[in-house]
Amino acid sequence: MSRDLHVFEDSIDLLEGMWPTPLLRLKIGKNVWGKLEFYNPFSHSIKDRTAYFLFKEAVKKEAKSLVEATSGNTGIALASMAASHGIAFTMFVPSTASRVYPFLAQLLGAEVFSAGDKTVDLIPLVKQYAAIANALNLDQFNNPVNVLAHYNTTAREIDEQLSSQGLRPERVIATMGTGGHLAGISKYFKEKYGDHIEVIGVQPAEGSRIPGLKRQDFSNNSLLSMAKIDKVLDITLEEAVKGVKLIARSTGILIGISAGATVSAFEKVNDEKATVLIFPDDAFKYIETLEQILKTEDNNR
Repeated sequence: MSRDLHVFEDSIDLLEGMWPTPLLRLKIGKNVWGKLEFYNPFSHSIKDRTAYFLFKEAVKKEAKSLVEATSGNTGIALASMAASHGIAFTMFVPSTASRVYPFLAQLLGAEVFSAGDKTVDLIPLVKQYAAIANALNLDQFNNPVNVLAHYNTTAREIDEQLSSQGLRPERVIATMGTGGHLAGISKYFKEKYGDHIEVIGVQPAEGSRIPGLKRQDFSNNSLLSMAKIDKVLDITLEEAVKGVKLIARSTGILIGISAGATVSAFEKVNDEKATVLIFPDDAFKYIETLEQILKTEDNNR
């Protein structure tokens, strides 16, 4: 194996060998950077990190069968790792999820069940299934390993990457689904720099649905209880898509819709602070949604 030349013995080495993921200076402000998490190889998303740390737990416990509730990317990453280790994986997805995710999971050999409107609605079903099938539920929604994954990798990478440019982060903007990556990043930077760094969480505006994100009940999210968030901004789906377009047409990079939400959030606070936007994934899983929004915009002109 030669990581410098990107030659790897197996797919887990490939994952670790792609870290740190790139940090790209963006053209939407004076000192703005995008953390390109779609360079992770399994799900092409930040969820590879969460899945990897959860999966290491499963391997330590010698689990033979895994089950998880997921809206998509975590499931793809877990299905990939399970396939590479000969471990059975069952994925529960909400019926509202893109058909891309069940298809890819099945391609990887996972068993897929679709039910409910929201991922959190599936948690009781998953727990019931785990008990009956003697499967390990990794529970990304409540497992603190989800937070530690980003504390130990994502945040540390950002810190080291900016330091190499003679900079220190003054603001981080990240979206919230399970809350894991925002919590881990917040915990790391608040411990190191205190209130010299501002942490902004992004959630869908009321009545709006953005893939992978959800409006937060902060009193009922054990992962976000580990974070210190300075501000929460609400973003509509349409605003998120505008963020996707802005980055596409200024840098030539096709970011995902949740990444577009961080761009639109930055537009609301735009100043000269050294700001890092977390781009969880790219645009390719969301072609149908993007096409629909863009067609609507064209029709309204």
